[in-house]
Amino acid sequence: MHTYTYIIKGAAEKLLIHLKVFEDVKQTDPSAKNNGAKGPQIVGKPRYLCLTQKRNKIRLYKTKRNQNGAFTIGKSWSLDDIKQIEAIDPESDPRSYPSPPPNMSPERPKHSPLSQPAPTLPVASRPAPSPPAAPAPRTPQRAVEISPSTNIQPERRERERAREIKREREKREKQAQQEKEKMRKVAEMQEKMAEKASLMNVEELLADFNWKTSGNAAALEKRLLGELHALEAANVHAIIQSDERVRSVIDQIDAALHELDSMDSWLLLYSAELNSMGDDIREIESQNRGLQILAQNQHSLVRELDDLLNAITIPRSCLDSLKFDPMDTAENVEQIQSSAEKVQQVLKIKLGDGMQNMKAVQERMAVYNSHSNNFSARIFDFMKSQFDKQVKKKNQKAVSSRTPSNPRKPQQTLVAMPHTVIENNLIKYQGFSLWEKEMEPRMYSELQRYYAQTMAPLYEQDTRELIESVRPHYTTLRNRGLDELEYIFKPEESRPVRALAYGANLRSEDSRTNRYRQMLRGSVEGVIGGGAASIDGDERAADDAFAQLMAQGTMLVTREQNFMCDLFQYSQGAPKSFLERGHVYAQVPNTNELCGRREKPRDIKMSKKIIDWMEIIFETLEPSIVSLLEYGVKSDPTQTASMLASVEFQNDKWLGSDQDFLLRLCSSLMQRLTRMFERFVSDQLKIIEDTKVSTKKRRGILPFFRTFPLFALRLEVAAANVEPDSQTRQTVNDAYEKIINAMMSSLDSIARETDQTGDDKEQLNANIMYIENMHHFHHELRSNKLHVLEKWIKYAKSHYDTSLNAYIKVVIRRPLGKLLEFFEGVDNLMHTSTPEEVQFHMNYNKTQLRKVIAMYPAKEIKKSLEQLYKRVDKHFSEEEGLLQVVWRGIQEEFIQQHEKMENLIQKCYPDTRLHLEFSIDDLLSMMSELARKVHL
Repeated sequence: MHTYTYIIKGAAEKLLIHLKVFEDVKQTDPSAKNNGAKGPQIVGKPRYLCLTQKRNKIRLYKTKRNQNGAFTIGKSWSLDDIKQIEAIDPESDPRSYPSPPPNMSPERPKHSPLSQPAPTLPVASRPAPSPPAAPAPRTPQRAVEISPSTNIQPERRERERAREIKREREKREKQAQQEKEKMRKVAEMQEKMAEKASLMNVEELLADFNWKTSGNAAALEKRLLGELHALEAANVHAIIQSDERVRSVIDQIDAALHELDSMDSWLLLYSAELNSMGDDIREIESQNRGLQILAQNQHSLVRELDDLLNAITIPRSCLDSLKFDPMDTAENVEQIQSSAEKVQQVLKIKLGDGMQNMKAVQERMAVYNSHSNNFSARIFDFMKSQFDKQVKKKNQKAVSSRTPSNPRKPQQTLVAMPHTVIENNLIKYQGFSLWEKEMEPRMYSELQRYYAQTMAPLYEQDTRELIESVRPHYTTLRNRGLDELEYIFKPEESRPVRALAYGANLRSEDSRTNRYRQMLRGSVEGVIGGGAASIDGDERAADDAFAQLMAQGTMLVTREQNFMCDLFQYSQGAPKSFLERGHVYAQVPNTNELCGRREKPRDIKMSKKIIDWMEIIFETLEPSIVSLLEYGVKSDPTQTASMLASVEFQNDKWLGSDQDFLLRLCSSLMQRLTRMFERFVSDQLKIIEDTKVSTKKRRGILPFFRTFPLFALRLEVAAANVEPDSQTRQTVNDAYEKIINAMMSSLDSIARETDQTGDDKEQLNANIMYIENMHHFHHELRSNKLHVLEKWIKYAKSHYDTSLNAYIKVVIRRPLGKLLEFFEGVDNLMHTSTPEEVQFHMNYNKTQLRKVIAMYPAKEIKKSLEQLYKRVDKHFSEEEGLLQVVWRGIQEEFIQQHEKMENLIQKCYPDTRLHLEFSIDDLLSMMSELARKVHL
């Protein structure tokens, strides 16, 4: 196909392809015959779409052909405008868009090399869209009318409804299938029309170029290609032959090429020379850079050497200060430590890049290590000499200040003087001990051991003085003997039993009880009761002396451990290195901190070392205290309670602190004292269990019941200030429990032995024993306000009331025996008969009533009461105030029985108008008169 050039708008453009289209298309009736044509005919305005190229631009023109055969441009579009046109596919929705006629879907000639894919262009006017296909008519559902009289079952109606729904669904599916088939046929018709239109366009295109159509497309293509090549060759040949200047241009081009070859040879020569000069220049630059690097390295080396010398150089004055400066004052120590700091900084310096291995550096470090070792040895020797010097001064001062004292006279106040002078003189050497700890650990440990061994004799002397100050208090107790200790249970009583129960000398024991009660009140209120020369004062003084001993001893232990930790930098938060040391103190800045509690260190090894040094310093402390404990317990076994309370107080005070040595000491002493107290309680229990009372003699209050209130008061005085949940309180309470149980068991055993015969007299004696002992137990414990024994106080009161009631019911039988028997029988008949029937009973008729009443006139009652009072007076001790209590109980029982008998007479014998010959007022006056006679 030839390419033709058309002149459009005065510019040369190439026509690439053209396409014939129609506007205002109308479709005729295919049944009408038009010019003998078959099928549908197209009627519209023919137009041509021409695609042209001018330089790099492509444009599309819409043209029309005039009658004279010329073409006129109607519209033009650029390629960008064509790309923005929306392509509409008429086959996508055949129901929405009408099918175009066959000539509106042009088709390019097949196998044409010039054919390009043409975009779908908008058509000026479209044919009128065909009316949409009418929707398939819906078959109306058949309404089924059911009359009320219909007898069709529900299952049948459901089946018919299902069949109707199925038939309607099948009908709709069939209509949809028919619609799809119709749409498919319309699409095939449109494709055929488009193919016919394409063929018509090809025929018209060939007719424009005066070519005839043939059925062989390949031959047509070959012919077109041949004509195209021939046309191009002819055009080239014509251009070359038509221009004579081409030959001169070619000659000039040859000359230019020759000149270019000559210039290329010269350029190669110049390039070689330049390369040679560049090599020389690069060599010179390389040498220059090497010289610069060498100079920089030399400057860096000089700078590094200067820095190295400055880093590892120590002034001679510092080394001389470590060797020769005195260490007496805090200023001297501060100056020496500053010099030592410089030495340590040099020894700990880290040199990089292998400088540490330089021989000069190693030699210099060896010299400084020698000075450091010599300084460490000097510190070690100096501090050892200071330890000896300070202890020696302390001993000399103690000997000169010690005055002879009377060892028999115990001191009222114990004071352990702390070693303030030693602490102030040694505290300035904290930094030196830190140096030894960091630079010479072996010397550091040896220095601590030497300090502990040096201080041990000094604290041994302090401990001995404290022990000797307390020992006289126990000597005073020991000189009076255990027999004088009324609060201890004894196996044998030195006084007669009757005297023990009713003797006048019991007033002294009562006064002793009052004194112990005052001691207990004084312990609670902080007032010391009793004089210093009294027995009670001696016991209290011994308790206070041991408490002071523990307080002063723990003060010495605590202060020494805190000072040692400060001196040797074991304290919590102490500096870890000599470079982090603190200020040099001329004396201890705050002595109160030395006696205060500190947190427990986290380092277990450090805690173990501190315990080891403290065991060396206070090696004799525990044995000395144990010896004093044994001596004091032999003097008075109840001292174990007060000792245990004092030790536990110190243990609780320092519990949770860093005083591990002190806590171990307190724990060991508490275990030992607890065993001693339990052994003492076991001995007391054995004494109580071995107590025997002869059944031939009537006993009053048993010995251990008299002793126990004093025993409890003594223990409460000893444990007055302990906490309710403390170990001391628990130990004492356990002792109370064991001893009271033993006392009650022994009392029951003695009472059973007394009542073995079953005689009324022996039973009465057993009740008397219960009454007296329970009353004494209850009265004394309640009077002394021993609330810790409240359970046993209630138990004694209950047992006492039961025994008193039994005693009263027995003793009133003698003065009112027959009268009580008669009315007891009447009372028994009341349970089985009516009151009116009682008087008809043979033994309880009116005659028997008059006879019984006549047997107990007022004169006889008074005589019987006098005998009863004498009997009760023989049974109970007036010392306890028990006689009045029992007599009052008898009086109440008499009144109660009198009222009971009068009521029975009124109920059972209402018509006799009889009454007892003595009234309640007579009883009260007679009993009061008897009581006054006895007191007078």
